[in-house]
Amino acid sequence: WTDPIGRFAELVETLGSHPFVIWQVFRGEWLYTPDGPPFDYVPVWVGITTPPATLLLALAGAVALVWRGARRPRDVLRNGPLRFGLLLIALPVATVAGVVVLENNIYDDWRLLYFLYAPLLLLAVFGLHWLARLLRGRWMRAGACALTVAAIAVTAVAMIRIHPHEDNYFSALTDRTTPELLTSRYYVRHHFWRVVLDAFAAHPSGSIFVSRLFPDHQHQFPVDDYERLVPTRDFRSGEASFLWVPPAVGWCPAGPHVVRLYANTLRCVVDPLAYFGAARREALATEPVVRARYDVYRDGRTLTWVWDGCPAEEAEEPSGRFFLHVYPRDADDLRSRREAPEHDFDNLDQVPRHSAVRIDGNCVAVARLPDYPIARVRTGQIGLWSAEVPPDYAGARREARATEPLARGEFDVYHEGRTLTYVRDGCTEEEAATPFFLHLHPLNAGDLPDDRREYGFNNLGTALTRNAGRVGGNCVAFVDLPDYPIASIRTGQHDASGERWAVEFAPSDGE
Repeated sequence: WTDPIGRFAELVETLGSHPFVIWQVFRGEWLYTPDGPPFDYVPVWVGITTPPATLLLALAGAVALVWRGARRPRDVLRNGPLRFGLLLIALPVATVAGVVVLENNIYDDWRLLYFLYAPLLLLAVFGLHWLARLLRGRWMRAGACALTVAAIAVTAVAMIRIHPHEDNYFSALTDRTTPELLTSRYYVRHHFWRVVLDAFAAHPSGSIFVSRLFPDHQHQFPVDDYERLVPTRDFRSGEASFLWVPPAVGWCPAGPHVVRLYANTLRCVVDPLAYFGAARREALATEPVVRARYDVYRDGRTLTWVWDGCPAEEAEEPSGRFFLHVYPRDADDLRSRREAPEHDFDNLDQVPRHSAVRIDGNCVAVARLPDYPIARVRTGQIGLWSAEVPPDYAGARREARATEPLARGEFDVYHEGRTLTYVRDGCTEEEAATPFFLHLHPLNAGDLPDDRREYGFNNLGTALTRNAGRVGGNCVAFVDLPDYPIASIRTGQHDASGERWAVEFAPSDGE
């Protein structure tokens, strides 16, 4: 109140550039809204989290006020309560319009607009007053008062019943049949207490080791039970424990190691001994793609960091903060541009940092990469080490070897969809580093880029060489083909003396 104009200008600026953007679930679909929520986001959330009686009375009050103002425009200037009522209508309308125009990223249901509850309640009072004047007769008014008292009583009982989780209230207007369906369709806060209650039921005595403990959850549990919770990231066999895991972009691990999975949160609840123990065993059965303080393993879009024999303090407070930067091929796929417009990568630092644990003396972290096409990935620990994470050569080789090669040379060439994969088992580092050439002859010369039309073919050799590497003693390379129809392909490798090998073939499936 000391600077109303200045603070209002600050509010408008914040609405247009709020830096905090999260994934959330709305009507059963994942939303990431750096450019503002869907048009129906706020009305739906207001509708399903406000008592129906309040909504109906507020609607009645708004209709009555607008009707009176339209019928008697002069009353707007002379009647203070009418002006106040119309202002109450204008405030929610202007606020929601501002959200849409300024592309404000609403999150955690509609918590940024909770101040609209006051206008809704006051409009409901206007509606009640209008109904009392409209209804004639003592019994009609008594019936209206009884309905009002009943509506307030229903709300009061609901508040007592769900205390201390009042912000999880959903009205009968919600499209739900079970709590599980509800949590899969809308963001619900305070999942932590439900998981802890499950842990208490499964382990009625002894300590329960958890990765995070929030002081504001203390009032939700009996004191004796709450004191059994021990916050740590250093887990040992035989302990009853669970862990919040913040995977990337709404992904949660599947399988028996997930203790509780909520579809509307970025955090999964897993059994750390089972989940991270299995992740470490699966990783160690392959070759690391990066050798450093932590060895990094890659299986498709899953990265696993492993440091066997790490010190105990590494789990509680890693000596170097993890970073994970993902560079998409298409800048439009960037999900963090609103938060850091100057960056050309998605910053997933929190994923390995929060999911790093120590299992029986070994440090492990797991993260899932986004599903969009990725140009490159960098990871490490700030001030200690950093590395470029190679593509998933092992996975590409496995998928290719499960089919028949389209052409055989020093490398076998496989074709699946719009991807060519080159595989040579038992090759050397020198053979992996030898440059490739890839000449594509299209069916229609008009599909060629302007700078390649004089040559009659497109040259993707540079892109192919950039995606070539060696893992487990086997050389693998792959490249995505353009979308236009291709008549023939000529490819191979060359060095200073000329072509080392070459094959020519037509793509499969007539593409």
